Amino acid sequence: MSESSKQKRRAAMRAGRPRLSAIKLIYTREMRDQLRDRRTLFTIAVLPMLLYPLVGMLLLQIAQFTRQHTISVCVVGLEHVSGESSDVARQIGVEPLLVPVEADDSDSLVAKTDDQSASETQADRKKRRVLGKIHDGSANDYQFSSSLWETESNIDVFAYRADDLGSVESLGEKSQRWVRDQVFDCVVCVTRPLGHDSETPQSAAAGTDGEVDDAAGAAVGLYYNVASDQSMVAKDRVTSILNRWRGTWVRSRLSNAGVNLTLLDPFKINDVDIAPERTREAAFWSKLLPFIMLVWAMTGAFYPAIDLVAGEKERGTLETLLCSPALRGEIVWGKLGAVMTFSMMTAILNASSMLVTSTFVFNQIGVGPGGASMGSPPIVPMLWLLVALVPLSALFSALALAVAAMARSSKEGQYYLMPLMMVTLPLVLLPMLPGTTLNLGTSLIPVTGMFLLVRSLVEGHHLEALTFLPSVLLMTTGCLFLATRWARRQFESEAVLFGDGDQWELGAWMRHLWRDRQRAATPSIAYGCGAIILVALFFGKLAVTEMPDTFEGIAMLIFVPQIGLILAPTLLMATMMTTSLKSSLRLTNCPWRTWSLVAVLAVMLHPLYLQLASLVSHMYPLSPQALEAMRPFGEHISAASWVSVLLLMAALPAVCEELAFRGFIFGGLVRNNSPVRAVLVTAIMFGLSHGVLQQSISASFMGVLLGWIALRTGSVLPGILIHFGNNALSVSMMRIAELDLPLLKNLLSVDAVSGAPQYHWIWTGCALFVSAACVVGIYRTTHALDTCDSNDALADRLVSDQPVLDPSLKRLATN
Repeated sequence: MSESSKQKRRAAMRAGRPRLSAIKLIYTREMRDQLRDRRTLFTIAVLPMLLYPLVGMLLLQIAQFTRQHTISVCVVGLEHVSGESSDVARQIGVEPLLVPVEADDSDSLVAKTDDQSASETQADRKKRRVLGKIHDGSANDYQFSSSLWETESNIDVFAYRADDLGSVESLGEKSQRWVRDQVFDCVVCVTRPLGHDSETPQSAAAGTDGEVDDAAGAAVGLYYNVASDQSMVAKDRVTSILNRWRGTWVRSRLSNAGVNLTLLDPFKINDVDIAPERTREAAFWSKLLPFIMLVWAMTGAFYPAIDLVAGEKERGTLETLLCSPALRGEIVWGKLGAVMTFSMMTAILNASSMLVTSTFVFNQIGVGPGGASMGSPPIVPMLWLLVALVPLSALFSALALAVAAMARSSKEGQYYLMPLMMVTLPLVLLPMLPGTTLNLGTSLIPVTGMFLLVRSLVEGHHLEALTFLPSVLLMTTGCLFLATRWARRQFESEAVLFGDGDQWELGAWMRHLWRDRQRAATPSIAYGCGAIILVALFFGKLAVTEMPDTFEGIAMLIFVPQIGLILAPTLLMATMMTTSLKSSLRLTNCPWRTWSLVAVLAVMLHPLYLQLASLVSHMYPLSPQALEAMRPFGEHISAASWVSVLLLMAALPAVCEELAFRGFIFGGLVRNNSPVRAVLVTAIMFGLSHGVLQQSISASFMGVLLGWIALRTGSVLPGILIHFGNNALSVSMMRIAELDLPLLKNLLSVDAVSGAPQYHWIWTGCALFVSAACVVGIYRTTHALDTCDSNDALADRLVSDQPVLDPSLKRLATN
């Protein structure tokens, strides 16, 4: 290596910039080690080539089970439904339900093999033996009329006279027993003649007596077993036949009454699909292939990540790599490149193998749009999948690498696979739901937006894809940045890479929590508190079955979750697991200059928050059912006392939620020099605590600002004031707009369409300018503070609570 190269290398290491040569060297090392592993090669290359052909062969073998199986139907009441016995049916010209089977057609109805005929004959004998009744003919003496059913549907009809089976009262019990004992798949029981009434058959034929219609409708019983799939299939087919037969009765009666039958069917609908065949095929494959590729990209990233991090911990080679001259960032980028390569290779090979196999299998069994056979997918549009696979594989690889760094062994790392998949799989399944299209709202959802963008490109909607391309790229880039930053932070933390390998014991852990309590919560305690609050709120919302119809009920609906599910767990954990309630809840004061800026910000943020909420509602509109369900809530709030509403809707949530999220939880998460983690995680938890999606998104953005203010000031009190001001203005806007004041008319107006108050755009612009100035002022008033040191209670405990023997240690802790 030349002297200039050495100087550049030393300069890069001093500056902390990753070197491409070092990244390439680590990448080559990891790829070489992985390609030497036979299990890895089998999982990535060999398994996809064998798995899908074997699955396709199995599908072809079991495709025979998708045909319509022969069902057995017993019709009790042959004298009422056959052509020889139904007098009223003959009078009004209705075709009977059952007709005798002609000897010539008995073999042509259903093509059977010798084995099938033998088995069905044995089944017939079993049914007749179980019945033990008079029926000397064969099982196929009768069949349903050909105009009522499709001859392709195999139905074995067993017909019996009701008089030969006993009393009318016992027919229902016998029918139920036959279906329950699987003698027949379903039983049709006709207990009396159809169409007769108490007077004459002619009046029944004319259909002039409403009671006759009710009696006729109640004369047919259909018995089936919902626990049997075969019985449910039989029930559906027989119901279709009976509905058609009932339709012939109606048409015949109307015709005899002189009604023109064309009035029943004034026009016909002809369905015309104008989409070209290739477009239908592209739409089919655009939903299937991206799902397969994303799932395999996620799966293909996790196992190499486990081996590259947790596996090296077990083999003892991770320490050697960390002691090398390579920077931690270079190690992360090299390993990330290797994991990403395996992720893309796994997705491409699996998708290609599945594509080739499914094309032949689908064409063979006739699966496709509209039941038609599928052709080969459009190759050129499918190339967009490869473009989208690059950032998504990088995202999954970074997440897998960060999660694998927390595992102490390969076995433990595999346990983390399911939670990671459970979190990301809904984002992959969401685009496959009916009605999910690419718009501004869906384009801002991670993974889902990229999925829908690729689908639009594959289906040829290039203008739509180009419109939402910037939002998709912005969200994907942001998620990728956060994932790689998280992975790098994991590798920079010695506690994560070389955590304690001792076994965890519940008793020792509980004693540790009590014996080693600190002034503020630890990150694990903070995460636990947030999880308890969110889970409690989830089940609390499920317990509410209907919206209260009084203000007292609404007050209890708000008071109980705020006090019992948010504040109570926070105070309990702060009391039991910390030594200082004031420090753990961050109840410290701020300079007077900061308070003045916070007070102005509490008022000026509200117009901006309403604009944000309006934008979120536009991207993710509420359903009419949700708006109707929330309408009584707004009416009761508007009619209640203003002071009561302020205390209930503004003061109570501001105190409870801020003490929990920006107080106790924030104080634990900000430890270990993690301000970004504290701000983002508490904002997400704060948003999830709101039950409505649109409100959760708006609250998450507000939570980021409140977290930043809590970080700069080191106190939870400014957040309580801003939260109270925002909520107070929200519940008071309608009352303020109703005041007849000239100045307010220039600031507030009532929307003529929705009836909701809104700010004038000039006032909103002024609020934006003033809010930005307040944020800058807060930053300047707190610029002299070290936000991490001022928020880290562990350093405060080391200086104030513990006796320090060496003055140098005290000066070191203070600095």
